[in-house]
Amino acid sequence: MSRRVSIRAAFAASVVLVVLTTASYYVVTAYRREAPRIRLTSADVQQSADPEVLLKAADRFYFLSNGPAAAPLYAKAEKLFSGRSDARNELHAKVGRLRSEAETMSFVDLSRFLSEQLQNPIVQADKKLRLWCLIAKGYTDIEIDYRASKRDWLEAQDIAKSLGEDQWVTRASGELGLIGFLEGNPGRAARLLGGALLSTMANGDTAGQVRFLELLGRGFEEVNRHAEALKFFERAIKLAESCPDCGLPFMGYEGKAQTLVSLGRTDEAKVVLENALAKARSQEKRGHEAQLLILLGKLAAQRGDRQQAVKYLEDAGQFATQAQFYRMEADAMFELAQIYRDAGDLATAEARAIQGLVASQRVGDRYYVPRNLTMLADLKARRGNFTEANALYEQAEDVIEGMLISVDEPYWNSSVAAAMSETYLRHFELVTKNGDAPGAFAVLERVRGRTLAWALKDRKAQPARESDQTAALEGDVASLQARLMQTNGAPEREQLLDNLVEYERRLGLAWTREDVPNRRLPVQPAALTNVEKDLHPDEVLLEYVLDDPISFCISVTRQSARVQALPIGRKEVEKLAEQFVDEVRAKGAGVETSKRLFRVLLEPIPEAKTAARLIIAPDGALNLLPFEALRNNQGEYLLKSRVVSYVPSGTILDVLRRARKNESAASPFLGVGDVAYENQGGEGRRIPTPDTVRGRVLRGMADLSGMRLQDLPQTREEVEEIGKIVGPNAVVLLGKDATETAFKKEPLDQFRVLHLAVHGFADTQYPERSALVLGTDPKSGDDGLLQVREIIRLRLNAELTTLSACDTGVGKLQGQEGVSSLVEAFLVAGSKSVVASLWSADDTFASALMNRFYERLGQGEDNGSALRDAKLDLLAKYGEQVSPFYWAAFVAVGETSTPIGIKQQ
Repeated sequence: MSRRVSIRAAFAASVVLVVLTTASYYVVTAYRREAPRIRLTSADVQQSADPEVLLKAADRFYFLSNGPAAAPLYAKAEKLFSGRSDARNELHAKVGRLRSEAETMSFVDLSRFLSEQLQNPIVQADKKLRLWCLIAKGYTDIEIDYRASKRDWLEAQDIAKSLGEDQWVTRASGELGLIGFLEGNPGRAARLLGGALLSTMANGDTAGQVRFLELLGRGFEEVNRHAEALKFFERAIKLAESCPDCGLPFMGYEGKAQTLVSLGRTDEAKVVLENALAKARSQEKRGHEAQLLILLGKLAAQRGDRQQAVKYLEDAGQFATQAQFYRMEADAMFELAQIYRDAGDLATAEARAIQGLVASQRVGDRYYVPRNLTMLADLKARRGNFTEANALYEQAEDVIEGMLISVDEPYWNSSVAAAMSETYLRHFELVTKNGDAPGAFAVLERVRGRTLAWALKDRKAQPARESDQTAALEGDVASLQARLMQTNGAPEREQLLDNLVEYERRLGLAWTREDVPNRRLPVQPAALTNVEKDLHPDEVLLEYVLDDPISFCISVTRQSARVQALPIGRKEVEKLAEQFVDEVRAKGAGVETSKRLFRVLLEPIPEAKTAARLIIAPDGALNLLPFEALRNNQGEYLLKSRVVSYVPSGTILDVLRRARKNESAASPFLGVGDVAYENQGGEGRRIPTPDTVRGRVLRGMADLSGMRLQDLPQTREEVEEIGKIVGPNAVVLLGKDATETAFKKEPLDQFRVLHLAVHGFADTQYPERSALVLGTDPKSGDDGLLQVREIIRLRLNAELTTLSACDTGVGKLQGQEGVSSLVEAFLVAGSKSVVASLWSADDTFASALMNRFYERLGQGEDNGSALRDAKLDLLAKYGEQVSPFYWAAFVAVGETSTPIGIKQQ
């Protein structure tokens, strides 16, 4: 009998996550003329002597992204039209042929030719021919200058609208979305590309769907959501291969291989790449061939085959340079710079890095400029040019911040910041070499927790009024999820999951369109002097940075700040933290592991030895570690001598402590428990409490696999007892009243404390689906899942939200940005602090802990002290030999130093 589910998924949002990536040289397009569908093969049509038939067939193959089939037809039609002195159609065929063969020539030369044709009187007088030339030029310019490509597509879109060419209006919109990403405007990119994908699905544009699915997959891969990316690539490949006349989905093959590498499935990735390389060579797809060589080079480097990696990458880079494929050249040079740097050849590495940066700047991509600047800065620093390196890092960070300005959506911002973490980490290393604590703190705070701070400052969580469209889509999503929970059959589940992905994207797009775009700058990181003033005299903020070969901790007190090097690297910390948590989850003591962690994480920091309260801003695996369960050399828990709480960053602490004091919520408490899962609620009153540790119920794991959720025996008593502590004005939702609908109908912004004792739901592939599982109301259509995308749109004014469920503090690690979890969702929604768990808690111990916690809150203690003292009460009752499994799971995050006052005054 399990209780509350592991929440391993990440803090996500209502907006569709669209992180676009390179358009690149290999984009194939076609001009759809008004012509009947031709079922003949390219070879069959070749027998025709009618250039009109040839041109129509070529256009159709080209529209289906099948350049190899279209090229010979265009060539023959071009020759025949020339013989007829039909200059208009001859030019149409020539442009089609050149685009079909584009990977064998210079894009700069092709763009120049197309520019000349746009000045041709024939083209200027013929809207359809001008549209055709603009489309060809738009796809060509994206590889050499996205700004020119933007001008091409804007004019093409206008002409397509005037001609009623709706499919080209849609494709142009999608390409403008891609350009929005390259400009560093991901918010606009999400809206345009998301809308384009849905339009191609509606109008039956198969090649367009494949194109946009591939871009979506590359986007998810860019922000390390690999399982989701794989879904999009496989869907694109399946769709393309199911269309006999469609071209091969090379972007899908390339993206799938890259995702498989990220998932550790390198053998599968190698097979995909080698098969795709053979296909590219058979079709003389030189651009694709070079791109595949880059990916093979990255894979070889990862496997330790430096010589083969260099050969692949140098070959690809040489071709890209000769063909003037600037974006591909930048990619190859970046990978080569890494390999030469790691081998100690700094001079060659710097030469490659400079070449890559120049190529990237020529094409104008804003998204990849920070990556290239970071590489060059690192090389400058290694060669002793610290001033130049610092300037390059600051330039890279300014570009990243400019990208974040365009997006209102917290999860997307977190994902972008996480993908750019390397810049901030390397810059932090540089600044710490001089012992510059304020400088190191400033670098770290530019990225850590910034998107959450932005959301907290401007209350982005407060939703726009839900429209009929979003309400209907919410209903569709809820219906699909409810069916998933009731279905075990693999084929039906697969279809439902595909449908769920589609409707989540539709819902995200609808919310994106309705939200008012933010035009203000994001909240700036807190100055170190402000954070020092925020701290009480007995507090120290410990902000950790994990790195190899050593790690760091910035310790901040009311009087000073310093950077302390720690005698351990990231890999070793991750290994020890995982080992300790595994030992505890197995109900062991983990004594020696916890001592080792104490020695390397706390013992070197003088301030940690004297402060009564430790505020931990963790990094990486430390987000999953309960510091209070670590032991000193004498074997004593840190819990015995310190109050420990957690914050995502110093900036978050500053925002929470300096927030304008709103009028205190009128109602003291809202509790939810004894949800009607298996036995329709109320079972907690009839199931006797086990009197042995081994006989107790765990608050375990569940998912949407069709399994039945069991009732949670202790939660009714837990919520009722807390209600008695609070007093007569406490509101409780129990049994059949504990539904998602009933919870949302409550005036949530009027409660000082929210307490949810329920199952949780984890989805490690689609983290935005993470949820607390409440009851369902058949009349409302709700699915009972209070998901992250819904939580961040709640209006809360709570001093405390307690998630009395398992693994609610666990989430997706987002590099230097922090961890995304249900905790952050409730912070964004307006709760000043959140108590959550790091693993599946024992049901009886959890209820006992919660009762003691609220009793101490009722006595006037602050959150952090109350939680610590409740744990000490359990240790006093059961003995210190009891495993930390039973008491250490729950941690307090946010502003925990102020008493709440939960009793009725």
